[in-house]
Amino acid sequence: MHEGGALTWREVVDKYHSALIDELSVRLDSAVRDAVDRAVAAEHSQAVARIERACDDARRSRVESLNQVLRRLRTTGQEHILELLAEGCASYAEKVVVLVFESNQARCAARAGIENGLRAFETDSASAIVAAIDSRDPVVALATEAEISTVLAEVFGPAPDRKAYLFPVVARHSVMAMLIASDVTSEINHATNGAAPQSAPIELLCEAAGMRLEAFGTPDAGGFVPFAPGVTAIENTRPRAWDELTADDQKLHLQAQRTARVRVAEIRLYHENELRSGVAGGDIYGALRDVIDSARNRFLQTFPAKSPTMVDYLHLEILHTLAHDDDRLLGPNYPGPMV
Repeated sequence: MHEGGALTWREVVDKYHSALIDELSVRLDSAVRDAVDRAVAAEHSQAVARIERACDDARRSRVESLNQVLRRLRTTGQEHILELLAEGCASYAEKVVVLVFESNQARCAARAGIENGLRAFETDSASAIVAAIDSRDPVVALATEAEISTVLAEVFGPAPDRKAYLFPVVARHSVMAMLIASDVTSEINHATNGAAPQSAPIELLCEAAGMRLEAFGTPDAGGFVPFAPGVTAIENTRPRAWDELTADDQKLHLQAQRTARVRVAEIRLYHENELRSGVAGGDIYGALRDVIDSARNRFLQTFPAKSPTMVDYLHLEILHTLAHDDDRLLGPNYPGPMV
């Protein structure tokens, strides 16, 4: 620097050079960061796309596998239904046992993931099995001797917190068999807090098996005997024995039963809040009057007019499924059976 504070040309060049380098460094850093961000975003997008494709492929594979089992169930003979049910559910559980019942005893009719055969046991020794038979609904229980019997507890393993998933196979309102699964697996891994495993495919296959058994007519054909507690009101209110009905009447009765189950399932699904309010207040009919009356009118026009042997299966299904077999919950104004 010259006297008087003036800068020399070299100092001006150096200063300008330093400023230029700083500016280029900032621009370069910004460009690098932008490039890195774009690369990371692109890689993330590709990874998400790959994961989504993998999930879609897995779903399609599971759906196709499920469809194949359902197609086979629709065409298989009665003697192979339970074996096919166990085979189809093996993809969703580590161990599967299908039980049939006779004279308060349970015996193994089919199994998957279990090498040795299972001995028969008294159903009274397994409270969860009895509960599932009485309710005809799926039950989740601890895989202990008191809940699922000593025989099944030994098969499913000693883990103290291991659960068993019980799925009744229902036909003509009777429990024809029961599938019990241990360590039900999820279709797609999920990390929700304490989320229950996905057991919907097993429940669907059990319902399909029940419908297939129902199509064969009498519940005791082929060695399948409905367990006594599962019969309850339905069997006892028929005006005549099943074997005394004509083939057309039997077909009409089965159609009426399926229709009643579907209608009541729709009520329970789409009017959950009203149903809960009705149960709490002891007046289900009052809370669901319009819906129940509509279902009753359709049922009355479709079935009782076609056969003098018809039973009000809709009323029985409402009583069992909505009121849990407690007619007091239906309310004082419930009109009762139509036939």
